[in-house]
Amino acid sequence: SSGINAEYGPDNNAGSYFPSIERHIDMYILKASTELRNKLLALREGGTKVILITASDIPYTELLMSHSYGKDWRSFFDLVCCKARKPGFFSSTAYRRPFFRDGIVVEELTGGGTYMEGHWTKVDKWVRHNSSKPGRIAYIGDSFKSDIIPTKVATSWDILAVVLEGKLMHVTACEHKKSDTIGWSSFFGERNEPSMYAGRLFELADLTLTDVEELTLLGVDQEMPTNKTGNSFTFSPF
Repeated sequence: SSGINAEYGPDNNAGSYFPSIERHIDMYILKASTELRNKLLALREGGTKVILITASDIPYTELLMSHSYGKDWRSFFDLVCCKARKPGFFSSTAYRRPFFRDGIVVEELTGGGTYMEGHWTKVDKWVRHNSSKPGRIAYIGDSFKSDIIPTKVATSWDILAVVLEGKLMHVTACEHKKSDTIGWSSFFGERNEPSMYAGRLFELADLTLTDVEELTLLGVDQEMPTNKTGNSFTFSPF
């Protein structure tokens, strides 16, 4: 564990991972489109609370978000929660997971702040107390283990799963048809039969996207389509 801590621990200048990302950030981190930035602002202006919950520490979050969304990236969010240590953010008990701000335990969240660690129940309470209109909470994540499963088990939130591999589905299918050799089938399944992974994904997630940029296709006040309605918006491997 000492080797892992040296490489990925809180000292972002130690090891080779973080310095490499910082030196070559254009190679690894995409810039958010103007449309996505405007979407987040429109959501906030319309009364929707927009929150960033990340497992990354504050300096690393600052590095990635500044590159992707610009130096004003905090203006897109009502709350920023760093070092959330998911899936414990969802699966642990609340009293074991307090929020910290500037190294001090925080009993209640306030808008416009940056917090560390914590528990989903405090976020849920803050959103419901401060929202100007009734509605549901939608959580967007790309990790099956850290985002999708624990959120489904612990909360009543709607889950939007980002599945980047979905972008390759049509390319893989075309190449497979042209090939005369027997190759690997899709990770999501074949012949209209979903794999175990795909079956669980569509069972747990309310909506599947291939990119967070696809949020720009939804209207600010539009009712969210779901995997269950068979809509054309959601990603489907079949």
